[in-house]
Amino acid sequence: MSSHLSSDIKITGDLTCSTDLIFDGSIVGNINCKGSLTVGKNATVEGDIKAANALIEGTVKGNGLFQRCRIAATAKVEGALASQTVQMDEGASLSGECKMGKSVSF
Repeated sequence: MSSHLSSDIKITGDLTCSTDLIFDGSIVGNINCKGSLTVGKNATVEGDIKAANALIEGTVKGNGLFQRCRIAATAKVEGALASQTVQMDEGASLSGECKMGKSVSF
């Protein structure tokens, strides 16, 4: 089961999800997702993100904690990332610290 929040969604405050989430809106607040999180191409996130698995395609200004993370070519990320594995596509933008490896605890 997964949830989809489209580009017309605007949230001020924290968002918590216990299943997979596709987020394509804008949020000023933190996202905590127990499943897989997709930050869509139209999405803007101003806050910290915690998710088991993440695909970032949009804009994130904040820190991230993941087990696995993929930063797509369309992504712009400003902040510190910590993940056991990170995949970054050519053309993606990451400005900040990146910690990765088995020592990163989720």
